[in-house]
Amino acid sequence: MRFFFRLFCAGLAVLAAAILTVPGGANRAAGQTVLQFAGRLLSDFQDHLPWQSEAVNGSGPATLRTAASAAAQAPRKVAAGGELIGIRLQTKGVLVVGTDSFETENGMAAPAQEAGIRTGDVLLSVNGEDIRSNLQLTACIEQSGGAPLTVMLRRQDREMAVTLQPQKTSATGSYKGGLWIRDAAAGIGTLTFTDPATGSIAALGHGICDGDTSALMPVSGGQLYTAELLDITKGTVGAAGEISGRISEFTLGEVSVNCDEGIYGTVSAVREPQTLFTVAKAEEVRTGSAQILCTVTDGGKQYYDIDITKVGGNPDKNKSLTIRVTDPTLLEITGGIVQGMSGSPIFQDGKLVAALTHVLVNDPKSGYAIYAETMLQDADTVAARENG
Repeated sequence: MRFFFRLFCAGLAVLAAAILTVPGGANRAAGQTVLQFAGRLLSDFQDHLPWQSEAVNGSGPATLRTAASAAAQAPRKVAAGGELIGIRLQTKGVLVVGTDSFETENGMAAPAQEAGIRTGDVLLSVNGEDIRSNLQLTACIEQSGGAPLTVMLRRQDREMAVTLQPQKTSATGSYKGGLWIRDAAAGIGTLTFTDPATGSIAALGHGICDGDTSALMPVSGGQLYTAELLDITKGTVGAAGEISGRISEFTLGEVSVNCDEGIYGTVSAVREPQTLFTVAKAEEVRTGSAQILCTVTDGGKQYYDIDITKVGGNPDKNKSLTIRVTDPTLLEITGGIVQGMSGSPIFQDGKLVAALTHVLVNDPKSGYAIYAETMLQDADTVAARENG
């Protein structure tokens, strides 16, 4: 179950370079320097380039290794987070969180329902005008004078046009559409990492969903801010705890993507010097002792002991690992995992291996995590698109 927009945290769970084809079956990107072919350095070939022959050592199609591919295969290092962050998002279009009926001089009317608009739909435009806020949509409806409006909406992965016929309410005499709308979200979570090499920023490890519809919030943009810890409500069996915090006005980064594996964007402020950690490959992560880095006291982020109890086996990427809090200090402060800790980085053998994503409501000491490698891949995809 995804967690929701008011508090982003452990959710409840019961190139643009052209490609050149090289004879012999290998490919390389324009401008890349060739280092190896078929596992051998080019300096090993004296009289001709290796792709001039049909095969190398009779092995058939060979693998060409470039400087870019070598860099991609090298261990990646990022600056781990662990700090509380404030999150403010603006929706892409406006999200329908409910439809309603109201009284007119001709009886009850429900224009949105009659138009076929459903809870969870995202309204994109009205009569060709892009809609970015509840106030803007309200103005379009009130100023229609009752004339039909062409509304473009997105339902899941499909876009469609519907006709909305506003009606005049008996109560105020204004025109209404019978819609409940959300156009923004804000809350507290935990920073997972920033990548000095690409300028990427990543947090939460799960998507931000609307509290009324459970739908993933469609975002046009947003900001990450520093945040101050105010209070913690301990988690108990059957009731998740939560971190209360205050969002500052100091911006850490810009958000461009909200997906099932977290929120991603670009760093907009230089953080204090941070220790860089190697991001572990998924296959390197094992069951056993680990540490989580999170902020649950006024003293700032601290490491606490946990166990990774299960690796793999869950089709949801943001539930790839199961963890259990064992640190007595953290258990005393929080009761285990609480709302607001989502995104807290997890370390094993000196490497960043995962990020906390969910709490098990019936066992607040336990929860789920996502591989750090998965989040880094998502961050790289976002960075490539924005720099591309």
